[in-house]
Amino acid sequence: MRKFFILIIFFILLPIESLNAQPVRQDALWARNVPVGTITLDGVLDEAEWASAESLAVVYGENAGLPTSGWRAEFQPDAVTDPTNAMVKFLASGTKLYIAFTIPDSSVGGTQDWARWDGILMSIKNKAQIDPVTQTALPAEFFYAYWLANLPNPTPIVGANPRFIGTFGNFNDTTRTPEQIAVWDARTIVDGLSNDDQRDNGWVVEMQIDLDSLGYNITGPAGDVVALNFSIWDCDYLFEGDPTKISSTRTHWQNTWGNVTSNNVGRIMIRPDITITSSPQYNMPDAELPPGGTNEVNIDGDLGDFMWPHAYQFEIGWNDVNIRNNYPGVGPLVSGQFQPELFGNPRPPVLDPSYGKLSAFFKNDSLYLAADINDQLVQGTAIFDKADGVGFIIGHRTELNEENAMIFKYLRINFDQTGAPSAQDNLPNLIDDNGAEFAVKLKGSTTVNNNFDIDEGYVVELKVDLTKLGYETGLGDKLLFMGAVLLDGDSFDDSLANYGTRTWWFREHAGGPAAAWIFMNENIFVNVEDNYSAQIPTSIELIGNYPNPFNPATKIKFSLPASGTVSVRVVNALGEEVYSKQIENLNEGINEFNFSGTGFSSGVYFYQISLMNTAAGIDHSSAFGKMILLK
Repeated sequence: MRKFFILIIFFILLPIESLNAQPVRQDALWARNVPVGTITLDGVLDEAEWASAESLAVVYGENAGLPTSGWRAEFQPDAVTDPTNAMVKFLASGTKLYIAFTIPDSSVGGTQDWARWDGILMSIKNKAQIDPVTQTALPAEFFYAYWLANLPNPTPIVGANPRFIGTFGNFNDTTRTPEQIAVWDARTIVDGLSNDDQRDNGWVVEMQIDLDSLGYNITGPAGDVVALNFSIWDCDYLFEGDPTKISSTRTHWQNTWGNVTSNNVGRIMIRPDITITSSPQYNMPDAELPPGGTNEVNIDGDLGDFMWPHAYQFEIGWNDVNIRNNYPGVGPLVSGQFQPELFGNPRPPVLDPSYGKLSAFFKNDSLYLAADINDQLVQGTAIFDKADGVGFIIGHRTELNEENAMIFKYLRINFDQTGAPSAQDNLPNLIDDNGAEFAVKLKGSTTVNNNFDIDEGYVVELKVDLTKLGYETGLGDKLLFMGAVLLDGDSFDDSLANYGTRTWWFREHAGGPAAAWIFMNENIFVNVEDNYSAQIPTSIELIGNYPNPFNPATKIKFSLPASGTVSVRVVNALGEEVYSKQIENLNEGINEFNFSGTGFSSGVYFYQISLMNTAAGIDHSSAFGKMILLK
């Protein structure tokens, strides 16, 4: 009865208009579905469906949508007299995405020199091609432009159409295979005459892309979200004979480039039941943060304060596809990992992979962030690629880069060469400006830079005054654009076994590859009597082994998300398998396995648990646990 009473009081006090105060996302649009055969690819937007398609204004000098849209003059910014003022529309039909670009322009054409062209440079993240190193979707480039570079004869042809360049085109000639055309095609109508010295009125491009070829499933009931970005390039007065008048600009939606994964992506949402007569929901943030209420929060590295169990939470885990696939929106495509080659060494096995639970909420004008990190070998170093630590990457609401796009601040905390927690990158300046404070607490008996024990990990707690990152008092629209990265380095007696890793949620660093769209929702109600309950794990959890160190036997304890056949694998410090055992028909929940080190020499060993259930389609492997045999 008490809970019900609290809820009634809450809604009585809450203004009605605030219940729908969430801003519409500017990085997402619906491509409404139309029947197959509705659109004729001819460059003439005379189908009635185009009039009902969702549209995006792309105007030089204006932001086309938060967080990372922008513009830039490639050279001679004072000569920009005919700036871009385009309209872009989206439709879907069958497996194809249709895009229409209507681009008013008084000078249509281009030549072989850099940025002396009109064109559309676009990227779509290819779900069918995953980078084996970063485990992110590789970018497929769609470059449709009046650019003649690399052609045997780079002389502009009066009246010519743009070229197909990029992943499904050719840089060195104008021919394309039937397979390339099946994936990507376009038609262009010029109101005027391209590549001549007379004034034009503009050009229209009607484009189709087969998303099935890029690994998307837009025909299934749930549809799909396409990770896409583009820039419109506009070169003027190229053929008039007066080089002082030539200007070239680019105006982009979320990211300029097509062949690299950087900055951010837009989201094109497609679902079979969303048609030109639908009224779909737009306000779908990647995350919503709850308010902190009136309880005091102590920044001491201890997450015992009231709000932390009720905060928004997500996981980061090295080589854990299950965790990454549960990220919202395009998170599974842009979140990933990287293991650099240290000092020219090949990448050795990652024996102690990183794992962490990260949390966030806001209170007044401050953002509270925490990371609970599991790590069996905590080390401090001045070398970035070997560091242990965590970073939060947050968009500054008023600072812009040379592309007039949002600048992101990298707030990183790691252990330095003395073993002490240290603020890095943009965090020290923020602390000096009284804009942040942090604390780090070692878990259990964890030590730093001691390879002769088994650590448990550490906890990071961070408070950021968002008014120091360009927010107005009261946080304005309460939008937050963010990512997070977990850094984990491990060192061994054999230096060739040393490695460093970083694993990220949406954003690896200040430069990209994406940004989560987050809403700080003051209307989320947290009941003081609620008990926090974690999500049911989707992977194997290692509880640990006891005793550790051991001689000669130890008991390995683990939790299974389902029943099935379990394999126990043990490797030495060089990553060589020294033991394996298969156990049939173990039940879900907590299990244990007795391991004997008889016959093994003293040293550090790592164990891994794998689960197979063919009927349920389960094939999971745990992280590695660390154990020490002392004889």
